[in-house]
Amino acid sequence: MNKKREAEFQKMRRDLEEATLQHEATAATLRKKHADSVAELGEQIDNLQRVKQKLEKEKSEMKMEIDDLASNVETVSKAKGNLEKMCRTLEDQVSELKSKEEEQQRLINDLTTQKGRLQTESGEFSRQLDEKEALVSQLSRGKQAFTQQTEELKRQLEEEIKAKNALSHALQSSRHDCDLLREQYEEEQESKAELQRAL
Repeated sequence: MNKKREAEFQKMRRDLEEATLQHEATAATLRKKHADSVAELGEQIDNLQRVKQKLEKEKSEMKMEIDDLASNVETVSKAKGNLEKMCRTLEDQVSELKSKEEEQQRLINDLTTQKGRLQTESGEFSRQLDEKEALVSQLSRGKQAFTQQTEELKRQLEEEIKAKNALSHALQSSRHDCDLLREQYEEEQESKAELQRAL
């Protein structure tokens, strides 16, 4: 019985150590993953903001160029066809840049949403981490209580062994006394029989 309890205690201790190591490894992985994701998203958003600013600047510059060309159409009638073609080209470029700007804005919105989701997941990971820490604490308390129970059982077992040894010694002594009394009784009976035969 004592060996069984000792084995159970050793198993619980190993389980606790394994759970603690797994918990620490999981917590470190989650923290690193969260930090890497947030840093990567921040860098992507910064890059997209710079691209957006560049596109806005190019759009503004092209619009100013279109305005200048339009104001000079009357004075450069010989280049009217070329200017109109250039204007159409520039307008197409503006439209393309506008489309790119809108696409970049949608991408920024998507990344912002993804960042919010990752922050929510980070909160969930933190909650899970707290739960695992609480479980480790509970297992530690259980281990302490089990250790106390084991020590108490060991003490009770030692007392029972002492009592059993004392009873065994007393029984052996009683048997010895009984054997002596039996021998004495048999000797007395034999003496009595001899005495009766002599009479």
